[in-house]
This record gives sequence, structure tokens and C-alpha cells, in this order.
Amino acid sequence: MLNIIPDPDKLIYSKEKKKVVLFYFFKYSDKKTNSKKIKKTFRDNDIKCLHWFNCEYTIIGKKDYWTTASIVELSSKEHLKEVFKKKIINNNITALQVFNIKPNNPSKAVLFIIKLFLRPFGILIDMIIKNSYDSIDLNSKILPTKKQFLKLYNDKRKKKAFMINLLESYKTAKYDNNKIISGKEAYYKKYGNVAIRSVILTGGDLTFVGKIIGNTLIEYNLPNDTKGNWESIGIMEYCKPNKLFSLQKMPGYKKALIHRNAGLKRTVNIFSLK
Repeated sequence: MLNIIPDPDKLIYSKEKKKVVLFYFFKYSDKKTNSKKIKKTFRDNDIKCLHWFNCEYTIIGKKDYWTTASIVELSSKEHLKEVFKKKIINNNITALQVFNIKPNNPSKAVLFIIKLFLRPFGILIDMIIKNSYDSIDLNSKILPTKKQFLKLYNDKRKKKAFMINLLESYKTAKYDNNKIISGKEAYYKKYGNVAIRSVILTGGDLTFVGKIIGNTLIEYNLPNDTKGNWESIGIMEYCKPNKLFSLQKMPGYKKALIHRNAGLKRTVNIFSLK
């Protein structure tokens, strides 16, 4: 029987009195019923649910698999120990993956200022230049398939879209000119900063970013896409699903893709709703 609460002894980050933040992937057959049960379980044990996502389909990866994802917060490692001892079981869960994460979100004040000054320019650019599937840079080795691209491109829903990214960078970035910097610097700084700015220009937002600490805490019946240890999690918000294609139009974004290609070793991208 699977305890959905991870063993606190597996944590390598977290002082006894420091908050513990966990990222969950769940798979089960009845999304509505089981989501309610798990949320109630968290509430009954004073586990704060920071975010809850309904996974719709995979953008980068081989298969659609996970049902929901959540980010939760416990008050301390001692709190986690107390809940773990209760051995919380849910037999409807057919797959489960749990990470310990250290949030690294930018200052809300800084993001507010960026949004205030940049978004009007992004709206203007978006109005002038039309989205086109043919304009997408297809030179990266880590991209959606044509079928996945078209599914997102043709998704006309007006709901906010949340892109969940599991990320791992190269130890040393792989540039064609043999430039020597770390994969982390290439991806997170040289590409990542431009990507966040571009998302904000399109009317989107940064929902969450965090470093994964240590090994995966729970691995049960995982797909190959998300199996193994990862480096970080980033979740971006778009005002609607196919708004992601507007990134290509934003100043500096296409040029920054060289740093994405050089720094990013592997990723999984899952399109979700709240």
C-alpha cells in the first residue's frame, strides 16, 4: 500500500522548523472525485495547497499521462513526520511522483514593475505581427512533435493555460563555437531571463519556479517522460493556450534560443489548467 506522504528522512534540505514544499504528480481515473479527496486529505492534515493543476496534455514528451499536479507546503519537517506516520493511503492513485522543492520566485514588486512597463509594448507587437505555425524555430533538438504543436496551436479555449516544465541542464553548455560556460548559466540566465520577459510581454506571468532538492521522494509507476531526478521546476502562465506561439514575436526571444539549445539537456512540458 502506497503512503502518499513522502518519508521525511529522505529530505536533504529542510531544517526542523523550516517550511517543506513538495511538488506532486498524480494519476487516477476519476479526476473530479479523487482531486476532491486528495485536497480534503491535505486540508485535514494542515497541508497548505499553494497550486492545483489539471494536466490536459503533454507538449514536450512522448505521452499524455498525469492527471493532476500540485504544490503543497508543510509548516516544518516535524509536521511532515507527523503526517507521514499516519500512512495516508489512496487506492485510486495509479501513479505518483513527488519532489522536494525550494521556491525561487522573483520579487512580486519587480514582476509588477516589469508587467506595468512591458505589457503595452507586447500587446502592440502581438497586434501587428500575426501568429503562424510556419514561423516557429524548429532547429532545437528538444521540441514538441508536429502533432503536439498543432494540438496547442488549434486550442482556441479562452482559459488561462499553465505550462509545467521539468528541467535539467548540461553540466557544460554545448555551443557550436565551443564557448565554455555552464549549462545552468546558458539556460537559466541567458535564455531564461529573456523567456520570462517574453512571456510577460504576451500577457502571461511566472506562476512558480523552484529548485528540486535531492532525489525524487516518491516514484510509483512512472512514465519514462518524468522518470529520474530533475534539477528544477518552472511553471509559466499564458492568458490562453495558443498564446505560447506569440513568444516567437517578442524582441530577443528567437536570438535567445541558441542558449536554450546549448544549455538544456532534457525537459518535459505539460499543458495544464486550474
